[in-house]
Amino acid sequence: MKKRWIFVLLLVAVAAGVTVVAGWPQPTVTVKTATLTPQLVEQTVTCTGAVEAAESTGVFAPISCVLRDVAVAEGQRVQKGDVLATVDREATRAMLSDPAQLMVLAAMPEELTAPEDGIVVQVKATPGTVLEMGVPCAVLALQSDLQVRVAIREKDLRVLETGMPVRVTGDGFQKDAYAGTLTEIASAARSGSSSGTVVEGVVTLKAGEIDPSLRLGLTAKAAIVTSVTDGGVVVPYEAVLTEEEQSYVYVLEDGCARRRNIRVQSQLAQGVLLADGDLSGARVIAQPGRIDRDGMAVVAAEDTP
Repeated sequence: MKKRWIFVLLLVAVAAGVTVVAGWPQPTVTVKTATLTPQLVEQTVTCTGAVEAAESTGVFAPISCVLRDVAVAEGQRVQKGDVLATVDREATRAMLSDPAQLMVLAAMPEELTAPEDGIVVQVKATPGTVLEMGVPCAVLALQSDLQVRVAIREKDLRVLETGMPVRVTGDGFQKDAYAGTLTEIASAARSGSSSGTVVEGVVTLKAGEIDPSLRLGLTAKAAIVTSVTDGGVVVPYEAVLTEEEQSYVYVLEDGCARRRNIRVQSQLAQGVLLADGDLSGARVIAQPGRIDRDGMAVVAAEDTP
């Protein structure tokens, strides 16, 4: 009988202890939060390439002639009206026998000049030698028609199409970025040396964007804008958790961490873009590793005294 009472008393004591422990205040975890603000979100595909001439033009003499001087070299930038070469009239007159060509010689300028701003990509003439009619003394890449040829990776082809806007950047360029348009995607692929199979594309720079820093052959990076979401909500990667293929975050609400499932539309460099804006304005817990249950008491670091 005495043992039974002892056992009952022990049970009562244990129950009372559990009640007291359960009533103790639970520890509050301090967390960092990030407020999800709607923003304009661009999704891009990045390709590398080089600056090249979209169009070139030759500078010709109207008749065969002897050149006294050649004033330019390959790679030199010239402006409209700059002298490319000068004609030796006396040597040319001595060479010609056709009266019609002599009349042309009398009327033609002594200097061959650049018809437009550009870059000399070839020099065909040599001082003191005959420049045959139909052979250009120089070939110019027109300054107004520079473009960027890029290598598109095979995996990116399915999201690209001509007409998409492009931002072009380069270490050697004067501006931070140049605006352009993806105007061409080649119909055949080629094997890249290190990047696998690629397809060449052409980015045409917008009028007024070109400046002297865009030198032929310079390496360029092209960010092709595939989509734009106005009012998109991006969650930092460190805030996203996954359980049984379901992604979720913890949101700070009334001093507690509340679990919220999310639907991911796409992955960006800075985080995941949500498929809806339900969490717009919410304070997500940026590093939820210490959160072990829904409803756990938390306080934001910036809210602590």
